[in-house]
Parts: sequence; structure tokens; C-alpha cells
Amino acid sequence: MLKQKNKKVDTKQIENLKIEVEEFKNRYLRALADYKNLEHRVNAERSNMRDMVKEQVIGHFLPIMDNINQAEVFTKDPGLTMISNSFSQTLKDLGVHEVELLGQEYDPHSAEVVEVVEGREDNKVVDVLQKAYAMNGQLIRPGRVKVSKLHQSERSEELKKNSV
Repeated sequence: MLKQKNKKVDTKQIENLKIEVEEFKNRYLRALADYKNLEHRVNAERSNMRDMVKEQVIGHFLPIMDNINQAEVFTKDPGLTMISNSFSQTLKDLGVHEVELLGQEYDPHSAEVVEVVEGREDNKVVDVLQKAYAMNGQLIRPGRVKVSKLHQSERSEELKKNSV
């Protein structure tokens, strides 16, 4: 009789231990999932921080590139051209590219207007005074541009065409 009682107690203890093991297993799996999520989040934050620092550092070098480009306009020195090409290639290797502005419709997100001149087309970039650069789909620095505005007489003719 004592054996049967012990057997019932043992069976009950075993069941309780199985339940406890299952609870610990579930807690472990949740903790493991939380850790993996944290690890992914930390890696993403590190990557974002690395990109942000990279963009800031590159942003400090862009005025130097502007100066080299302006010097090239006035001086046809092969050494200066070599430095400019090397600098441009380094920027490309880092994922930086020039945003094409000349001849495009003016986009306030990629450039700021420095001057408005009369022209044959409305709202077109006619001159780039400072290049715009982007990296990883993000604008690092907006350009500075001249934008055309239709002559007053051409504007009234265009309005007449559109109203007819």
C-alpha cells in the first residue's frame, strides 16, 4: 500500500516536473528569441551609425572636391586632373554619386535655387553652381542651381494654349 502511495506521489511529482520543464523551455525559447531580436536591432543600429558617420565625413570632403573642380576650370594641369579623377573614384567606391541636375526639372529636394533667369523653358535647371551628392539613396548635400523662368510673353502664350 505504501508503494502504491509512493507511486502516486512519484507520478504526480513527475507530472509537475514535466510541466515545470515545459515552462522553463518556453521561457528559454522566448529569451532566445528576444536575444536574437536584440542582436538584429543592435546590428542595424551599428550599420545606421556607420552610414551616418560616413556621410558626415564625406560631407566635409565635398567642399574640397568643389575647389578642385573649380581649379580645373581655370587651370589645365594634368596633375590636378589626376587628383580630381582619383578623388571622384574614391567617392564612387564609397557609394557616393553626383545627382544629375543640369537640364532637369527643378526639384526642391535635391537643390536650392540661387538665381532665376529668363529662358525658353519654365522651371528647368540651366546652370549648376554647386553639385549635389547622394549616397545610399540619401542626399548628402543639395546642389545650388540657376533655374529658368519663361519670358512673360511666352508665359502668356502658354497660358492661352492651355486654356483653349
